[in-house]
Amino acid sequence: MKIRHILLALLAVLSIAFMQPLVTFLGGLTLLLGAGALIFRDLPPARQDAVERRVLGWLRQARTRTAPELDRPPPIRRRRTPTLSREPSAPLTPSSSKGGGN
Repeated sequence: MKIRHILLALLAVLSIAFMQPLVTFLGGLTLLLGAGALIFRDLPPARQDAVERRVLGWLRQARTRTAPELDRPPPIRRRRTPTLSREPSAPLTPSSSKGGGN
């Protein structure tokens, strides 16, 4: 058996071992989200608004728990690249650039 075949078989076994839990997790998550969407759809509008406000509160709370500004490094300041000074209608040619060639 060639090394290529051994590596291919090993890759297949590893993909089966690691993909099954991932697919199971994603399938279960999809099932829960689908059931939640059906339940949310059947709620009266006042209860839907209450659920939306609660989720929005969780999202705002999670956003405020980010790292404070003091812990972040200062932004990198970059110098602007110089632009060619020419008339807008003039074509860009080597003789019209700053070098002023022959």
